[in-house]
Amino acid sequence: MNVVNFNERACERYRRYFDSYLDNELLVETNQEVLQHLNTCTECTRILEARARVKQLVKNAVTAQNAPPELVTAVRAQLHTERPGFFGFNTARWMMAAAAVLMVAAVGIGTRQWTRFAQFSGDDGVFQTVSDRVQDILRVGLVDHVHCVILAQQWKRFVSFDEMKANTRPSALGPEFIDLVPVVESKLGSQFKLVLGHRCVVNKREYIHFILTGDKGVLLSLVITKKKSTETVNESFAQVDAEAVVRASGIPIYREHQGILEVAGFESDKYLAYIVSNLDRDKNLNVASVLAPLVYDHLHKLEI
Repeated sequence: MNVVNFNERACERYRRYFDSYLDNELLVETNQEVLQHLNTCTECTRILEARARVKQLVKNAVTAQNAPPELVTAVRAQLHTERPGFFGFNTARWMMAAAAVLMVAAVGIGTRQWTRFAQFSGDDGVFQTVSDRVQDILRVGLVDHVHCVILAQQWKRFVSFDEMKANTRPSALGPEFIDLVPVVESKLGSQFKLVLGHRCVVNKREYIHFILTGDKGVLLSLVITKKKSTETVNESFAQVDAEAVVRASGIPIYREHQGILEVAGFESDKYLAYIVSNLDRDKNLNVASVLAPLVYDHLHKLEI
């Protein structure tokens, strides 16, 4: 239960508890005071009604679709660690997390058709059929992008190359991957800005993650992770029934999309690599084609 402290500025004070009000989490006395404020404040009433509509739309979308279990786990963990502040006032971020459950990098809802974001689906004859195994492999990179870029909003950070190089924490790229930073920046030129390179762990899986930003709100990730190989899991595009969309210097690149997110994946002997972004298909594939040869060469040297 939440009890409002009414010693702060009126509207800001009440708006912090609108989500608790909508979820029936306030004490009776506090609930009555919120109602009294709403009776005299048309702006707060408008904001509350809009928030209620957003919550209902997102709730309908989430309950109507089944998100990948690993992403649901990540989102729930994020919500658990950030409540009540996460829900208390920042509706835009709450919407972002809910959208992430559906694997969509979108801020607004409007009249958008949510159901079209629900599942992996090929188009334009690129993949006539996509097996569950292909989806699982492509989803590996997608989950890390959603976790770090969308949920944690790490694209807002900027860490210089010198700072990344000097980093000795577990998040450091280390000598194995730090040299990729200037190479990626040079290869992509001024079109993109590399804001962060780090190591991260999502659902007990380790990733090397480079986050880049571009014009018009473009968010792009280069994600690298070691393959898992067991008796029941074989993470290799070569072992599943998929055909490469394009080849870059002989390296097969596989592609899928999730709503407005594009995923392009390729592999070396021991690693999976991905380009994930909100670019359109052709532009995302172009970035993947540019980076795949240099990333492959780098990974191959690590494997020798």
